[in-house]
Amino acid sequence: MKTVGPDGRNSRYLLRSSGQSAPTLGLAESFWALQNRDLSLFDSIEQAVEDGFGYFEVGLRPERIEEARRLVSHFDLHLIAQGWATTVSEAIFYFRQAADLKAVALNLQLGHAYMSSTEAIELFGQVQHHSEIFGVPLLIETHRGRITQDLYRTAQWARQCPGLAIALDLSHYIVAGENCGGDEQLFRQHLIPLLERTALIHGRISNGQSIQVSVDASHGTSVPLFQTLWQQAMQCWLADAPADAVFIFEPELGPPPYAFTTLTGDETFSRTEQSRVLANMARNAWTSALAERVGESAAALPFAGNPQNCGPAR
Repeated sequence: MKTVGPDGRNSRYLLRSSGQSAPTLGLAESFWALQNRDLSLFDSIEQAVEDGFGYFEVGLRPERIEEARRLVSHFDLHLIAQGWATTVSEAIFYFRQAADLKAVALNLQLGHAYMSSTEAIELFGQVQHHSEIFGVPLLIETHRGRITQDLYRTAQWARQCPGLAIALDLSHYIVAGENCGGDEQLFRQHLIPLLERTALIHGRISNGQSIQVSVDASHGTSVPLFQTLWQQAMQCWLADAPADAVFIFEPELGPPPYAFTTLTGDETFSRTEQSRVLANMARNAWTSALAERVGESAAALPFAGNPQNCGPAR
């Protein structure tokens, strides 16, 4: 595995795998999402590796670092570091740990919800500079309570940030807007600059009221919407993808309180089984995105903008 630094045009191709002849879909597991599962952490990772997962995202809180080191080494996984930073100095801690652990990228939840677009752009630029200093490619995760708090503002400042690579979690925007924020066409239009910059997807379904539901409990409309948008992000990424590039999909179904529980404390659905469902949805989206890339009708996707013309992030 090799990585590339941010250079504007190629920032979304930050993960590479030498020896492959075409761009590939890589699957990642999440340390956080594996907590309190029906399987142990070790058994869950072992099962994921058997299912073809090659990446492991770990939030580098101090108490997790040595365990992350052991697990990544034991299972021969590529580490994606995760961090939370409202200031540059806080981000430096995670860059330092990520570099020490030889992480292939650092995924940051950056800033807070009350930063202006100007402040968001400035903070991103400073953090991006340290990405180059430490030699650790940077992803910015779309998440509530951060500079990515609302889609309208995020779309505005994202266009002004060369080198921005996105870890896309659509569930935060769906639940924040009670689905599409009152206007589906505008929702889709504002997503375009994010989809054009997406290099990793956190897979979770929201029904517009709850951040995390099972596919069966999504009330019909959410699953097609999510799969269509995941496919759109993949098509944009594939438009200029070099042969050795890897696009990451990561089912990320969190433990309580993300997961609902009954009065007896049991979760309302198996996150282990639903993670498999989400991974299969991603594989299907990838297959469809590849079909679009080789010339089948791009008009099949009900989305503003032609996927075949995504090209470099604008």
